[in-house]
Amino acid sequence: MKSLKIAALWVALLAALSTSACNPTTPTAVVTPFPTVELEATATSEPKTPTPEPPVSPTVAVTDTPAAEIAAADTAEATARATATARATATARATATEEPTATPTSLPQVNPTAALNITGSMREGEPTPPTAIPSPVPVFELPDGTTNILLLGKDVDVDQGGDGRTDTMIIVSVNSKTRTASMISLPRDLYVYMPNRIMSRLNTAVSLGDVELLEQTILYNFGIPIHYYAQVDFAGFKRIVDLLGGVEMAVSCPLEDWRLISPELDPNLEENWERFKLEAGIHRMDGDLALWYARSRMTTTDFDRGRRQQQLLQGMLDQGIDLGLVAKAPELWATFSDVVKTDMDIGRILQLAAMAPDIRNNGIQHLYLAGKLQAWSVPESGASVQLPIWEGENMMKDTFRRLFLPPALNRADRAPITVELINASQYPAQALLAADNLAWYGFAPVIGEPREPQDNTELTYFADNFKGSYDWLFSWVMGKPKSAIELSGEQAGTNYRVIIGNDYNPCRPAFDAPQANLPPES
Repeated sequence: MKSLKIAALWVALLAALSTSACNPTTPTAVVTPFPTVELEATATSEPKTPTPEPPVSPTVAVTDTPAAEIAAADTAEATARATATARATATARATATEEPTATPTSLPQVNPTAALNITGSMREGEPTPPTAIPSPVPVFELPDGTTNILLLGKDVDVDQGGDGRTDTMIIVSVNSKTRTASMISLPRDLYVYMPNRIMSRLNTAVSLGDVELLEQTILYNFGIPIHYYAQVDFAGFKRIVDLLGGVEMAVSCPLEDWRLISPELDPNLEENWERFKLEAGIHRMDGDLALWYARSRMTTTDFDRGRRQQQLLQGMLDQGIDLGLVAKAPELWATFSDVVKTDMDIGRILQLAAMAPDIRNNGIQHLYLAGKLQAWSVPESGASVQLPIWEGENMMKDTFRRLFLPPALNRADRAPITVELINASQYPAQALLAADNLAWYGFAPVIGEPREPQDNTELTYFADNFKGSYDWLFSWVMGKPKSAIELSGEQAGTNYRVIIGNDYNPCRPAFDAPQANLPPES
Protein backbone atom coordinates (compact mmCIF):
# COMPACT_ATOMS: atom_id res chain seq x y z
CA MET A 1 0.00 0.00 0.00
CA LYS A 2 2.91 2.34 0.73
CA SER A 3 4.19 2.10 -2.83
CA LEU A 4 0.73 2.89 -4.16
CA LYS A 5 0.50 6.03 -2.05
CA ILE A 6 4.05 7.10 -2.90
CA ALA A 7 3.41 7.10 -6.61
CA ALA A 8 -0.03 8.64 -6.61
CA LEU A 9 1.36 12.18 -6.83
CA TRP A 10 4.42 11.13 -8.77
CA VAL A 11 2.45 9.71 -11.69
CA ALA A 12 0.76 13.10 -12.01
CA LEU A 13 4.15 14.79 -11.97
CA LEU A 14 5.68 12.50 -14.60
CA ALA A 15 5.29 15.20 -17.13
CA ALA A 16 6.90 17.67 -15.01
CA LEU A 17 9.85 16.98 -14.29
CA SER A 18 19.45 18.18 -7.93
CA THR A 19 19.20 14.52 -8.51
CA SER A 20 18.22 12.94 -5.22
CA ALA A 21 20.72 10.89 -3.28
CA CYS A 22 17.93 9.09 -1.43
CA ASN A 23 18.15 5.32 -1.61
CA PRO A 24 15.20 3.98 0.39
CA THR A 25 14.05 0.44 -0.10
CA THR A 26 12.03 0.20 -3.28
CA PRO A 27 8.41 -0.46 -2.32
CA THR A 28 6.92 -3.68 -3.61
CA ALA A 29 3.72 -3.51 -5.62
CA VAL A 30 0.88 -6.00 -5.20
CA VAL A 31 -0.43 -7.38 -8.48
CA THR A 32 -4.05 -8.51 -8.29
CA PRO A 33 -4.73 -11.63 -10.38
CA PHE A 34 -7.53 -11.70 -12.91
CA PRO A 35 -10.76 -13.03 -11.33
CA THR A 36 -11.32 -16.70 -12.03
CA VAL A 37 -14.74 -17.96 -13.14
CA GLU A 38 -16.10 -21.32 -12.06
CA LEU A 39 -18.21 -23.06 -14.68
CA GLU A 40 -20.77 -25.70 -13.81
CA ALA A 41 -19.90 -29.04 -15.31
CA THR A 42 -22.58 -30.40 -17.64
CA ALA A 43 -23.03 -34.02 -18.41
CA THR A 44 -21.64 -35.04 -21.76
CA SER A 45 -20.72 -38.31 -23.31
CA GLU A 46 -17.54 -36.88 -24.68
CA PRO A 47 -14.33 -36.39 -22.69
CA LYS A 48 -13.77 -32.88 -21.36
CA THR A 49 -10.89 -30.77 -22.56
CA PRO A 50 -9.15 -28.93 -19.68
CA THR A 51 -8.83 -25.19 -20.19
CA PRO A 52 -5.48 -23.63 -19.28
CA GLU A 53 -5.68 -21.19 -16.40
CA PRO A 54 -5.11 -17.55 -17.36
CA PRO A 55 -1.74 -16.05 -16.35
CA VAL A 56 -1.60 -14.22 -13.02
CA SER A 57 0.25 -11.10 -14.22
CA PRO A 58 -1.97 -8.88 -16.38
CA THR A 59 -0.53 -7.16 -19.45
CA VAL A 60 -1.66 -3.57 -19.91
CA ALA A 61 -2.42 -2.47 -23.46
CA VAL A 62 -3.20 1.19 -24.07
CA THR A 63 -5.17 2.31 -27.10
CA ASP A 64 -6.79 5.52 -28.25
CA THR A 65 -10.27 4.04 -27.90
CA PRO A 66 -12.06 3.66 -24.56
CA ALA A 67 -11.74 0.20 -23.07
CA ALA A 68 -14.95 -1.80 -23.16
CA GLU A 69 -16.08 -3.29 -19.84
CA ILE A 70 -16.93 -6.97 -20.04
CA ALA A 71 -18.73 -8.70 -17.22
CA ALA A 72 -17.07 -11.77 -15.74
CA ALA A 73 -19.96 -14.01 -16.73
CA ASP A 74 -19.75 -12.84 -20.34
CA THR A 75 -16.01 -13.47 -20.38
CA ALA A 76 -16.46 -16.97 -19.10
CA GLU A 77 -19.13 -17.78 -21.65
CA ALA A 78 -17.08 -16.39 -24.53
CA THR A 79 -13.93 -18.14 -23.40
CA ALA A 80 -14.95 -21.57 -22.20
CA ARG A 81 -18.42 -22.63 -23.41
CA ALA A 82 -18.67 -26.44 -23.48
CA THR A 83 -19.89 -27.86 -26.79
CA ALA A 84 -20.77 -31.40 -27.78
CA THR A 85 -18.45 -32.90 -30.39
CA ALA A 86 -18.43 -36.20 -32.27
CA ARG A 87 -14.92 -37.09 -31.15
CA ALA A 88 -12.55 -36.16 -28.39
CA THR A 89 -10.52 -33.05 -29.17
CA ALA A 90 -6.83 -32.77 -28.53
CA THR A 91 -5.95 -31.15 -25.23
CA ALA A 92 -4.78 -27.57 -25.75
CA ARG A 93 -1.17 -27.10 -24.75
CA ALA A 94 -0.64 -24.04 -22.58
CA THR A 95 1.76 -21.50 -24.06
CA ALA A 96 4.21 -19.50 -21.98
CA THR A 97 3.10 -15.96 -21.23
CA GLU A 98 5.66 -13.33 -22.20
CA GLU A 99 7.04 -11.44 -19.22
CA PRO A 100 5.91 -7.79 -19.12
CA THR A 101 8.66 -5.30 -19.91
CA ALA A 102 10.04 -3.16 -17.10
CA THR A 103 8.95 0.06 -18.79
CA PRO A 104 5.28 0.49 -19.70
CA THR A 105 4.56 1.34 -23.31
CA SER A 106 1.51 2.81 -24.96
CA LEU A 107 0.19 3.61 -28.37
CA PRO A 108 0.23 7.27 -29.49
CA GLN A 109 -2.42 9.39 -27.80
CA VAL A 110 -4.41 12.20 -29.38
CA ASN A 111 -4.43 15.47 -27.41
CA PRO A 112 -7.75 17.24 -26.86
CA THR A 113 -8.24 20.39 -28.93
CA ALA A 114 -8.18 23.69 -27.00
CA ALA A 115 -10.34 26.54 -28.31
CA LEU A 116 -11.55 29.83 -26.86
CA ASN A 117 -15.18 29.93 -25.78
CA ILE A 118 -16.07 33.63 -25.68
CA THR A 119 -19.70 34.64 -25.25
CA GLY A 120 -19.27 38.21 -24.00
CA SER A 121 -16.78 40.71 -22.67
CA MET A 122 -17.57 40.88 -18.94
CA ARG A 123 -19.75 38.95 -16.54
CA GLU A 124 -23.13 40.63 -16.01
CA GLY A 125 -23.08 43.03 -13.09
CA GLU A 126 -19.30 43.50 -13.04
CA PRO A 127 -18.04 47.12 -12.97
CA THR A 128 -16.08 48.55 -15.86
CA PRO A 129 -12.49 47.26 -15.58
CA PRO A 130 -9.75 49.80 -14.70
CA THR A 131 -7.77 48.78 -17.79
CA ALA A 132 -8.89 48.08 -21.33
CA ILE A 133 -9.70 44.44 -22.02
CA PRO A 134 -6.83 43.13 -24.17
CA SER A 135 -7.41 41.30 -27.42
CA PRO A 136 -6.76 37.55 -27.44
CA VAL A 137 -3.16 36.60 -28.16
CA PRO A 138 -2.59 34.49 -31.32
CA VAL A 139 -2.32 30.82 -30.46
CA PHE A 140 1.18 29.35 -30.76
CA GLU A 141 1.70 26.76 -33.48
CA LEU A 142 2.89 23.71 -31.57
CA PRO A 143 5.58 21.35 -32.89
CA ASP A 144 4.48 17.78 -33.62
CA GLY A 145 4.35 15.61 -30.54
CA THR A 146 3.76 18.49 -28.08
CA THR A 147 1.61 17.99 -24.99
CA ASN A 148 1.04 20.88 -22.55
CA ILE A 149 0.17 20.01 -18.95
CA LEU A 150 -0.85 22.54 -16.29
CA LEU A 151 0.38 21.64 -12.79
CA LEU A 152 -1.53 23.31 -9.96
CA GLY A 153 -1.00 23.57 -6.22
CA LYS A 154 -4.02 24.79 -4.26
CA ASP A 155 -4.20 25.96 -0.65
CA VAL A 156 -7.41 24.00 0.09
CA ASP A 157 -8.44 20.37 -0.37
CA VAL A 158 -8.72 19.63 -4.11
CA ASP A 159 -11.97 17.71 -3.50
CA GLN A 160 -13.63 20.62 -1.72
CA GLY A 161 -14.98 23.90 -2.98
CA GLY A 162 -14.33 27.18 -1.25
CA ASP A 163 -12.37 30.27 -2.09
CA GLY A 164 -8.93 28.69 -2.05
CA ARG A 165 -6.50 30.21 -4.50
CA THR A 166 -4.04 28.50 -6.79
CA ASP A 167 -0.67 28.99 -5.14
CA THR A 168 1.39 27.17 -7.78
CA MET A 169 0.91 27.30 -11.56
CA ILE A 170 3.48 25.62 -13.80
CA ILE A 171 3.06 24.74 -17.48
CA VAL A 172 5.04 21.67 -18.54
CA SER A 173 5.45 21.14 -22.28
CA VAL A 174 6.52 17.61 -23.24
CA ASN A 175 7.62 16.66 -26.76
CA SER A 176 7.30 12.95 -27.53
CA LYS A 177 9.34 13.32 -30.74
CA THR A 178 12.45 14.85 -29.16
CA ARG A 179 11.71 13.29 -25.74
CA THR A 180 12.43 16.58 -24.02
CA ALA A 181 10.46 18.88 -21.74
CA SER A 182 10.31 22.53 -20.71
CA MET A 183 8.51 24.13 -17.80
CA ILE A 184 7.54 27.70 -17.03
CA SER A 185 6.21 29.17 -13.78
CA LEU A 186 3.27 31.60 -13.95
CA PRO A 187 3.32 34.28 -11.19
CA ARG A 188 0.22 34.43 -9.02
CA ASP A 189 -0.20 38.20 -9.37
CA LEU A 190 -0.44 38.36 -13.17
CA TYR A 191 -3.36 40.72 -13.86
CA VAL A 192 -5.22 39.28 -16.84
CA TYR A 193 -8.61 39.08 -18.51
CA MET A 194 -10.66 35.99 -17.73
CA PRO A 195 -12.90 35.30 -20.74
CA ASN A 196 -16.55 36.22 -20.16
CA ARG A 197 -15.73 37.17 -16.57
CA ILE A 198 -13.51 39.92 -15.16
CA MET A 199 -10.00 41.36 -15.01
CA SER A 200 -8.29 39.77 -12.03
CA ARG A 201 -5.21 38.00 -10.69
CA LEU A 202 -4.40 34.77 -12.49
CA ASN A 203 -4.47 32.71 -9.29
CA THR A 204 -8.15 33.54 -8.67
CA ALA A 205 -9.42 31.86 -11.84
CA VAL A 206 -10.11 28.44 -10.29
CA SER A 207 -11.96 29.91 -7.30
CA LEU A 208 -14.00 32.21 -9.57
CA GLY A 209 -14.86 29.40 -11.96
CA ASP A 210 -12.96 26.16 -12.36
CA VAL A 211 -9.81 24.74 -13.96
CA GLU A 212 -11.38 25.19 -17.40
CA LEU A 213 -11.64 28.95 -16.76
CA LEU A 214 -7.93 29.01 -15.88
CA GLU A 215 -7.10 27.10 -19.07
CA GLN A 216 -9.22 29.52 -21.12
CA THR A 217 -7.48 32.45 -19.41
CA ILE A 218 -4.04 31.08 -20.29
CA LEU A 219 -5.10 30.48 -23.90
CA TYR A 220 -6.61 33.98 -24.23
CA ASN A 221 -3.72 35.92 -22.65
CA PHE A 222 -0.69 33.81 -23.61
CA GLY A 223 -1.75 31.79 -26.66
CA ILE A 224 -0.85 28.46 -25.02
CA PRO A 225 -3.35 25.60 -25.38
CA ILE A 226 -3.55 23.40 -22.28
CA HIS A 227 -4.25 19.73 -23.00
CA TYR A 228 -4.36 18.35 -19.45
CA TYR A 229 -4.06 19.45 -15.85
CA ALA A 230 -3.01 17.87 -12.55
CA GLN A 231 -3.86 19.48 -9.23
CA VAL A 232 -2.71 18.70 -5.69
CA ASP A 233 -3.39 20.42 -2.38
CA PHE A 234 -0.79 21.25 0.26
CA ALA A 235 -1.66 18.31 2.51
CA GLY A 236 -1.31 15.90 -0.40
CA PHE A 237 2.04 17.39 -1.38
CA LYS A 238 3.42 16.91 2.15
CA ARG A 239 2.15 13.32 2.25
CA ILE A 240 3.97 12.36 -0.92
CA VAL A 241 7.27 13.92 0.09
CA ASP A 242 7.12 12.08 3.42
CA LEU A 243 6.25 8.77 1.74
CA LEU A 244 9.22 9.25 -0.58
CA GLY A 245 11.41 9.39 2.50
CA GLY A 246 12.03 13.10 1.97
CA VAL A 247 13.63 14.90 -0.95
CA GLU A 248 17.27 15.97 -0.97
CA MET A 249 17.63 19.50 -2.31
CA ALA A 250 20.58 21.73 -3.16
CA VAL A 251 19.70 25.07 -1.58
CA SER A 252 21.87 27.60 -3.40
CA CYS A 253 20.38 30.72 -1.79
CA PRO A 254 19.75 31.23 1.96
CA LEU A 255 16.05 31.54 2.76
CA GLU A 256 14.31 33.12 5.76
CA ASP A 257 10.61 33.31 6.59
CA TRP A 258 8.05 32.65 9.30
CA ARG A 259 7.36 28.97 9.98
CA LEU A 260 5.18 27.03 12.40
CA ILE A 261 7.31 25.68 15.24
CA SER A 262 5.58 22.32 14.73
CA PRO A 263 3.09 21.26 12.01
CA GLU A 264 0.61 20.10 14.68
CA LEU A 265 0.29 23.56 16.27
CA ASP A 266 -2.59 25.95 15.61
CA PRO A 267 -1.50 28.38 12.86
CA ASN A 268 -3.96 31.00 14.15
CA LEU A 269 -1.93 31.55 17.34
CA GLU A 270 0.94 34.01 16.97
CA GLU A 271 3.11 32.29 19.59
CA ASN A 272 3.23 29.13 17.45
CA TRP A 273 5.35 30.85 14.80
CA GLU A 274 9.10 31.50 14.61
CA ARG A 275 11.55 33.14 12.21
CA PHE A 276 13.26 30.26 10.46
CA LYS A 277 16.39 30.47 8.31
CA LEU A 278 17.54 27.79 5.89
CA GLU A 279 21.21 28.18 5.09
CA ALA A 280 22.70 27.41 1.68
CA GLY A 281 23.81 23.80 1.39
CA ILE A 282 22.47 20.30 0.81
CA HIS A 283 19.31 19.58 2.82
CA ARG A 284 17.03 16.56 3.09
CA MET A 285 13.51 17.95 3.39
CA ASP A 286 10.46 16.27 4.85
CA GLY A 287 7.01 17.24 3.58
CA ASP A 288 6.58 20.16 5.98
CA LEU A 289 9.96 21.74 5.17
CA ALA A 290 9.51 21.10 1.43
CA LEU A 291 6.17 22.94 1.46
CA TRP A 292 7.73 25.85 3.38
CA TYR A 293 10.59 25.92 0.86
CA ALA A 294 8.12 25.94 -2.06
CA ARG A 295 5.92 28.72 -0.66
CA SER A 296 8.31 31.16 1.07
CA ARG A 297 8.83 34.57 -0.49
CA MET A 298 9.34 36.97 2.44
CA THR A 299 13.02 37.52 1.62
CA THR A 300 12.80 36.66 -2.09
CA THR A 301 10.35 37.12 -4.97
CA ASP A 302 7.51 35.26 -6.62
CA PHE A 303 9.90 34.44 -9.47
CA ASP A 304 12.42 32.82 -7.15
CA ARG A 305 9.61 30.87 -5.56
CA GLY A 306 8.72 29.56 -9.01
CA ARG A 307 12.34 28.43 -9.42
CA ARG A 308 12.21 26.54 -6.12
CA GLN A 309 8.91 24.90 -7.04
CA GLN A 310 10.39 23.68 -10.33
CA GLN A 311 13.42 22.41 -8.42
CA LEU A 312 11.20 20.37 -6.09
CA LEU A 313 9.24 18.93 -9.01
CA GLN A 314 12.39 17.78 -10.76
CA GLY A 315 13.75 16.33 -7.52
CA MET A 316 10.55 14.33 -7.05
CA LEU A 317 10.66 13.17 -10.67
CA ASP A 318 14.25 11.99 -10.24
CA GLN A 319 13.38 10.15 -7.08
CA GLY A 320 10.33 8.49 -8.62
CA ILE A 321 12.48 7.19 -11.48
CA ASP A 322 15.16 5.98 -9.05
CA LEU A 323 12.53 4.14 -7.00
CA GLY A 324 11.34 2.28 -10.10
CA LEU A 325 7.84 3.78 -10.11
CA VAL A 326 7.74 4.01 -13.92
CA ALA A 327 7.26 0.26 -14.29
CA LYS A 328 4.54 0.27 -11.63
CA ALA A 329 2.40 3.01 -13.19
CA PRO A 330 -0.35 0.66 -14.50
CA GLU A 331 -1.11 -0.93 -11.14
CA LEU A 332 -0.88 2.44 -9.35
CA TRP A 333 -3.68 3.92 -11.44
CA ALA A 334 -6.37 2.72 -9.00
CA THR A 335 -4.99 4.90 -6.19
CA PHE A 336 -4.13 7.87 -8.37
CA SER A 337 -7.22 9.93 -7.50
CA ASP A 338 -6.51 9.60 -3.77
CA VAL A 339 -4.02 12.46 -3.91
CA VAL A 340 -4.22 14.16 -7.31
CA LYS A 341 -7.11 15.56 -9.31
CA THR A 342 -6.54 15.35 -13.07
CA ASP A 343 -8.22 14.85 -16.44
CA MET A 344 -5.43 12.60 -17.76
CA ASP A 345 -6.47 9.02 -18.48
CA ILE A 346 -4.40 5.88 -17.98
CA GLY A 347 -3.26 5.93 -21.61
CA ARG A 348 -1.67 9.35 -21.31
CA ILE A 349 -0.20 8.51 -17.90
CA LEU A 350 1.52 5.42 -19.34
CA GLN A 351 2.87 7.34 -22.31
CA LEU A 352 4.38 10.01 -20.06
CA ALA A 353 5.73 7.38 -17.69
CA ALA A 354 7.54 5.63 -20.53
CA MET A 355 9.20 8.91 -21.59
CA ALA A 356 10.21 10.08 -18.10
CA PRO A 357 13.70 8.47 -17.97
CA ASP A 358 14.60 9.80 -21.44
CA ILE A 359 13.32 13.26 -20.54
CA ARG A 360 15.50 13.33 -17.45
CA ASN A 361 18.55 12.14 -19.40
CA ASN A 362 18.03 14.63 -22.25
CA GLY A 363 17.59 17.59 -19.92
CA ILE A 364 14.71 19.84 -18.92
CA GLN A 365 14.48 23.54 -19.80
CA HIS A 366 13.44 25.87 -16.96
CA LEU A 367 11.83 29.22 -17.82
CA TYR A 368 10.60 32.21 -15.80
CA LEU A 369 8.88 35.54 -16.50
CA ALA A 370 11.15 37.72 -14.35
CA GLY A 371 11.86 40.99 -16.15
CA LYS A 372 8.93 40.43 -18.54
CA LEU A 373 6.23 42.05 -16.36
CA GLN A 374 5.33 45.58 -15.28
CA ALA A 375 4.35 46.35 -11.67
CA TRP A 376 0.99 48.13 -11.37
CA SER A 377 -1.51 49.12 -8.68
CA VAL A 378 -5.20 48.50 -9.32
CA PRO A 379 -7.18 51.76 -8.87
CA GLU A 380 -9.56 51.90 -5.90
CA SER A 381 -8.36 48.63 -4.33
CA GLY A 382 -4.67 49.55 -4.53
CA ALA A 383 -3.77 45.89 -5.06
CA SER A 384 -0.23 45.32 -6.33
CA VAL A 385 -0.27 43.22 -9.50
CA GLN A 386 1.90 42.45 -12.54
CA LEU A 387 0.93 43.38 -16.10
CA PRO A 388 2.27 41.21 -18.95
CA ILE A 389 4.71 42.84 -21.40
CA TRP A 390 3.87 41.03 -24.62
CA GLU A 391 5.76 43.22 -27.11
CA GLY A 392 8.96 45.25 -26.97
CA GLU A 393 12.46 44.80 -25.58
CA ASN A 394 11.50 42.67 -22.56
CA MET A 395 8.62 40.83 -24.15
CA MET A 396 7.34 37.60 -22.64
CA LYS A 397 6.42 36.26 -26.09
CA ASP A 398 9.97 35.01 -26.69
CA THR A 399 9.96 33.21 -23.35
CA PHE A 400 6.73 31.43 -24.21
CA ARG A 401 8.12 30.52 -27.64
CA ARG A 402 11.08 28.85 -25.95
CA LEU A 403 8.66 26.64 -24.03
CA PHE A 404 8.22 24.59 -27.21
CA LEU A 405 11.94 24.31 -28.05
CA PRO A 406 14.35 21.63 -26.78
CA PRO A 407 16.76 22.70 -24.00
CA ALA A 408 19.88 24.53 -25.19
CA LEU A 409 21.99 21.53 -24.20
CA ASN A 410 19.73 18.74 -25.44
CA ARG A 411 21.81 15.67 -24.63
CA ALA A 412 19.82 13.58 -27.11
CA ASP A 413 21.46 15.57 -29.93
CA ARG A 414 25.05 15.78 -28.72
CA ALA A 415 27.63 14.42 -26.31
CA PRO A 416 27.42 15.99 -22.85
CA ILE A 417 29.70 18.90 -21.99
CA THR A 418 31.61 17.74 -18.93
CA VAL A 419 32.87 20.00 -16.15
CA GLU A 420 35.37 19.07 -13.43
CA LEU A 421 34.66 20.96 -10.20
CA ILE A 422 37.47 21.40 -7.66
CA ASN A 423 36.52 23.06 -4.40
CA ALA A 424 39.21 25.51 -3.30
CA SER A 425 36.93 27.58 -1.08
CA GLN A 426 36.37 27.60 2.66
CA TYR A 427 32.79 26.33 2.20
CA PRO A 428 32.59 22.50 1.89
CA ALA A 429 29.28 22.41 -0.04
CA GLN A 430 30.29 24.83 -2.82
CA ALA A 431 31.26 22.13 -5.33
CA LEU A 432 27.95 20.31 -4.79
CA LEU A 433 25.98 23.53 -5.23
CA ALA A 434 27.91 24.42 -8.38
CA ALA A 435 27.29 20.90 -9.70
CA ASP A 436 23.55 21.29 -9.13
CA ASN A 437 23.48 24.64 -10.94
CA LEU A 438 25.42 23.26 -13.93
CA ALA A 439 23.29 20.11 -14.16
CA TRP A 440 20.15 22.28 -14.00
CA TYR A 441 21.18 23.89 -17.29
CA GLY A 442 22.35 20.71 -19.02
CA PHE A 443 26.06 20.36 -18.24
CA ALA A 444 27.58 17.13 -16.87
CA PRO A 445 29.54 17.99 -13.70
CA VAL A 446 32.17 15.77 -12.06
CA ILE A 447 33.43 16.46 -8.53
CA GLY A 448 37.23 16.43 -8.20
CA GLU A 449 39.50 16.40 -5.17
CA PRO A 450 39.39 19.61 -3.07
CA ARG A 451 42.39 21.92 -2.78
CA GLU A 452 43.69 24.50 -0.35
CA PRO A 453 41.45 27.59 -0.28
CA GLN A 454 42.10 30.43 -2.73
CA ASP A 455 40.34 33.74 -3.29
CA ASN A 456 39.44 33.67 -6.99
CA THR A 457 37.48 31.17 -9.08
CA GLU A 458 39.28 29.91 -12.22
CA LEU A 459 37.49 28.69 -15.38
CA THR A 460 39.33 26.72 -18.09
CA TYR A 461 38.11 25.24 -21.38
CA PHE A 462 40.31 22.54 -22.92
CA ALA A 463 40.33 23.06 -26.70
CA ASP A 464 41.94 25.18 -29.40
CA ASN A 465 38.83 27.36 -29.76
CA PHE A 466 35.42 27.91 -28.16
CA LYS A 467 33.40 26.33 -30.97
CA GLY A 468 30.64 24.17 -29.49
CA SER A 469 31.65 25.12 -25.95
CA TYR A 470 28.40 26.88 -24.97
CA ASP A 471 30.67 29.40 -23.24
CA TRP A 472 27.87 31.98 -23.19
CA LEU A 473 25.71 29.62 -21.10
CA PHE A 474 28.55 28.22 -18.98
CA SER A 475 29.82 31.65 -17.94
CA TRP A 476 26.27 32.79 -17.08
CA VAL A 477 25.66 29.77 -14.85
CA MET A 478 28.98 30.33 -13.08
CA GLY A 479 28.23 34.05 -12.63
CA LYS A 480 31.27 35.17 -14.63
CA PRO A 481 31.80 37.04 -17.93
CA LYS A 482 32.87 34.99 -20.96
CA SER A 483 36.22 36.74 -20.86
CA ALA A 484 36.95 34.99 -17.55
CA ILE A 485 37.23 31.60 -19.32
CA GLU A 486 40.82 30.64 -20.13
CA LEU A 487 41.37 28.65 -23.34
CA SER A 488 43.85 25.80 -23.00
CA GLY A 489 45.09 23.49 -25.75
CA GLU A 490 46.03 20.83 -23.21
CA GLN A 491 44.24 17.49 -23.09
CA ALA A 492 42.08 16.80 -20.05
CA GLY A 493 39.47 14.29 -18.99
CA THR A 494 36.69 16.89 -19.13
CA ASN A 495 35.73 19.79 -21.39
CA TYR A 496 35.84 22.39 -18.61
CA ARG A 497 37.63 22.68 -15.29
CA VAL A 498 36.47 24.99 -12.50
CA ILE A 499 38.59 25.73 -9.45
CA ILE A 500 36.07 27.22 -7.03
CA GLY A 501 37.47 30.09 -4.97
CA ASN A 502 36.07 32.01 -2.02
CA ASP A 503 34.47 34.53 -4.40
CA TYR A 504 32.05 31.97 -5.89
CA ASN A 505 28.37 32.64 -5.19
CA PRO A 506 26.03 29.75 -6.12
CA CYS A 507 22.89 31.88 -5.68
CA ARG A 508 21.62 32.49 -9.21
CA PRO A 509 18.68 34.80 -9.97
CA ALA A 510 15.43 33.34 -11.28
CA PHE A 511 15.92 34.72 -14.78
CA ASP A 512 15.92 32.83 -18.06
CA ALA A 513 19.31 31.48 -19.03
CA PRO A 514 20.63 33.09 -22.23
CA GLN A 515 19.68 31.47 -25.52
CA ALA A 516 21.98 31.42 -28.54
CA ASN A 517 19.14 32.17 -30.93
CA LEU A 518 15.43 31.79 -31.46
CA PRO A 519 13.74 30.60 -34.65
CA PRO A 520 12.21 33.39 -36.74
CA GLU A 521 8.56 34.15 -36.19
CA SER A 522 6.21 32.37 -38.55
